[in-house]
Amino acid sequence: MSKWGVGIIGAGGWGGQAHIPALAAKDNYEVRAVTGSRLESARAAAELHGIRSYYASAEEMAEQDDIDVVVVSVKVPAHDRLIRSALGAGKHVYSEWPLARTTSEAEALLALAEQQGVQHIAGLQARANPTVCYVRNLVQEGTIGRVMAVNAIITLPVFPTANGVVDLAHVYLLDAGNGADQLTIGAAHVLDAIEFMVSPFAEVAGTLDTQYPEVQVLETGAAVTANAPDHVLISGRLAQGALVSAQFVNAGAPGFTLRIIGSEGELVITPQDQLMFQMDRLKLQLVRPTGDTEFLGTPADYDLKTQPTPPGPWHNVAHLYTLFAERLEGSAAEVPDFNQAVRLHRLLDAIREAAATGMQQKIDNTI
Repeated sequence: MSKWGVGIIGAGGWGGQAHIPALAAKDNYEVRAVTGSRLESARAAAELHGIRSYYASAEEMAEQDDIDVVVVSVKVPAHDRLIRSALGAGKHVYSEWPLARTTSEAEALLALAEQQGVQHIAGLQARANPTVCYVRNLVQEGTIGRVMAVNAIITLPVFPTANGVVDLAHVYLLDAGNGADQLTIGAAHVLDAIEFMVSPFAEVAGTLDTQYPEVQVLETGAAVTANAPDHVLISGRLAQGALVSAQFVNAGAPGFTLRIIGSEGELVITPQDQLMFQMDRLKLQLVRPTGDTEFLGTPADYDLKTQPTPPGPWHNVAHLYTLFAERLEGSAAEVPDFNQAVRLHRLLDAIREAAATGMQQKIDNTI
């Protein structure tokens, strides 16, 4: 197929900010339709981005013959219904992460996707970041010897619930029942990248806290009660034996440092664009036990044949679409599909259980 026809559900927010620019960097995709919550908003998005068709019904859009891939890029509570409608129409699906509100929802979506025999991918875009892929290979090649520890500190005032305030569009993030918060988004993307670069978790302990139980809405000044975690503290062991400690803080100056510490040196990852980890292009240093430090540029062949894209939310999404196109065209490209999404949902469940009971949890990585 020369071009895969894409229909986007939710082009007004993340879909417009990340997916449409990312797809524009790819010659083998064409955005052919958008769906909005109202026909007027769908029309406005289509006119803004030069898309020929628009719908108020996701089901109607998914039934169109020229749509091959449906992108679900709306708030998490709507994912289950919308993904089901796309799968029911026999379409391939790109769903933003989190895949669903709960692990049981995610497992049911995986089962349905496999039953339909379509390709599927979850928006764990850090796995397609060229620098993350480079780090993975450096680790596998033994550049820093045996990996003994992974340490991460992430401050997240770039998250919409920053420092006890939130805008109206993101109030839903304050309710843990909606499945979108600092654990499932800010922490999950980093933990998934650690697993990708080094090894899956084998056991985990954690502390979850809501340090801003009352959050102010920017537009109205009203106070809203929060029960979703805004501070996440995790420790654990990876399957290959490395110990992990990671802290996600909803305060401070935005930024992160992720250290992969080995017997012969360490790899230090910091932001290049001051975005959240999964969006940033990343800077990489190699530090030897002597203290000698070398800045490592990611080799050009890690760019995955994606047209150059400027820094922004779309950068790593474009690389993820490159991998997904290979899967659509019949290759065995490694992508974070719904199987990986279910695994990550189960890891988050284990962290919640560890936080609730104070007991370390074993991780079952089978699907």
